[in-house]
Amino acid sequence: MRRLIGFAVPVAVILLWQLVKSAGLLPYDNVPAPSDIWSSTVDLASSGELMTNTGHTLAACLGGWALGSALGLLLGLLLGLVRPAWTYGMASVEVLRALPAISFVPIVVILLAQTVEMEIVIAAWVAIWPVAISTIDGVRGVNPVHQDLARTLGLSPVAKVVKFALPTALPKIIVALRLSLSAALVLAIVAEIVGDPEGIGYALVQSQQSLRPAAMFSYILLTGVLGIVLNFILVWTLRFVPGARQAAGGADDAA
Repeated sequence: MRRLIGFAVPVAVILLWQLVKSAGLLPYDNVPAPSDIWSSTVDLASSGELMTNTGHTLAACLGGWALGSALGLLLGLLLGLVRPAWTYGMASVEVLRALPAISFVPIVVILLAQTVEMEIVIAAWVAIWPVAISTIDGVRGVNPVHQDLARTLGLSPVAKVVKFALPTALPKIIVALRLSLSAALVLAIVAEIVGDPEGIGYALVQSQQSLRPAAMFSYILLTGVLGIVLNFILVWTLRFVPGARQAAGGADDAA
């Protein structure tokens, strides 16, 4: 109920925007009224263009996010649990994750050309680091009592990871998964703007160059809606994963 009340603010902004535009008080001709944006959205949906572009961007975003998250989890476990890996690898990780992901876009475009694989690689790159760093921090924070218990029970390294390290790191990993999903969506769209003639990013550029501001605003708002929907689906799905239900709920409440 509290979240529904929160929607009152954007609804009020849209109504105010429509009133100001209708009264001619908005000095920018290329800023459409919300009613024009809605009409453009309906036209784009009717022609199938909206669905095609959205499907392409979602495939690149989710593919890159899944790949990057898996690699980030493995990298985090390796660096967090294996001392030599931490000693020799952490400096490289700090350097690589400090590099702006967007700076890799031209390089990946040259290597993979204008393909969906190019978008997936870029989205994966930005998704790796939040998951890796959160996993490292999480697995290194195992309670000393649990460490002593694992040694007393003579648990194998794999059992220690499954029974203690991963459960301890799970809340941080879930937050990282949500952050990396948003970042993957942004970078997939950036890749389309820069190098791939498909998807929401390319449609945004095309709408701008053909002077269709209503269509451009439609895609911008669609991007925001996609981010909300993807986050909701992820949190909802995690509630069915053993051990992740409470962590997903807690992360959602904190957000």
